[in-house]
Amino acid sequence: MLQATLPYIQQHGWTMDAMTQGAKSLGYPSVAHGVFPGGEAGLVDAFLTDCRRRFIAMAEERQNTGQFEGYTVNEKVKMLTIMRIGMMKPYIKTWPEALAIMAHPTNVPMSLKHLSEVVDDIWFYAGDRSPDMDWYTKRASLAAIYSSTEVFMTQDVSPNHAETFRFLNRRLDEVAWIDASARQV
Repeated sequence: MLQATLPYIQQHGWTMDAMTQGAKSLGYPSVAHGVFPGGEAGLVDAFLTDCRRRFIAMAEERQNTGQFEGYTVNEKVKMLTIMRIGMMKPYIKTWPEALAIMAHPTNVPMSLKHLSEVVDDIWFYAGDRSPDMDWYTKRASLAAIYSSTEVFMTQDVSPNHAETFRFLNRRLDEVAWIDASARQV
């Protein structure tokens, strides 16, 4: 049902209308949108769950084929973050609507769960296995960077979202510089 609904999101947004159109395209009655518990929030939740599944498959493929060999953890974090942010491109024009849905107080736990999974997956596939306080600091920093980049991308009109990726690179470089400076102290 999710895959049938996604083509309608650009026209109808993250709405019951998109879900109804998806159901109709499969030959189901319009009430079949109920397969997304929570309505619009359920649609966003299903989409983010699917993104995670696809991201893990892509990261594992790259890892298994040696595409990460020779890179530092920070370089892999950058590559993986770019890869994950890139998954939003087809839906970025309607993503502010999804962000508003996720910001509703009843949906905040779902939103935070997905954000924590995104950053944890990125650090995991980058090779970070730190068992100390750095584990939390790294994830909190990347969560802030990822979230701000996603919001930036919703307003980016540059070709192929080039400004978004420049923004992301600057934020990641700043965090790496701060981390390097702190280690010297």
